[in-house]
Amino acid sequence: MKKVQFEIKIDEKLSLVLPDPICANEIFALIDKDREHLKPWLPWVDSTVTANDTYKNLCERIEKFRNTEQASFYGTLNGEFAASVGFISLKDGEGEIGYWLLSQYCGKGLMTRFVEACIKYGFDKLNLDRIVIKCDEKNIKSGAIPKRLGFTQVEKPEGKSIRNGSEPNMIVFTRNRSS
Repeated sequence: MKKVQFEIKIDEKLSLVLPDPICANEIFALIDKDREHLKPWLPWVDSTVTANDTYKNLCERIEKFRNTEQASFYGTLNGEFAASVGFISLKDGEGEIGYWLLSQYCGKGLMTRFVEACIKYGFDKLNLDRIVIKCDEKNIKSGAIPKRLGFTQVEKPEGKSIRNGSEPNMIVFTRNRSS
């Protein structure tokens, strides 16, 4: 059993957890092994080069969770880390969900289940009015998740950001509490 600070049990096999920083070595090894799969979509992959980087990230996640600035979790399947999903920002009744999935778990419907649990937590426990998901329009699988979960595509952000040497076109999805 992994040591966790917080857990949302989805079912007998799936959970969202906020792991203890002692899990940093394990999480870093998974990221490092799946670096090529994650890199096209996630700007932080190149700067995560040691387990200490992951340790710092876990400590930051815990602090921001305690301060209700974030609620960023890891998704587990049978107690093994499979994904990261959660609210990367919480402000003024709105939360933005970000997520990534290890390649070995793609195509199994896990991320949809993890995001669905995160949405429920956001509306029921964080009392959010609106949830936002942004993703690169080239990441078809990632963009299918908010569509499956009742989100509406609303806009394309004006500002561009550089991600791994290119400027991705981001699409934005929203879902209100009443949806």
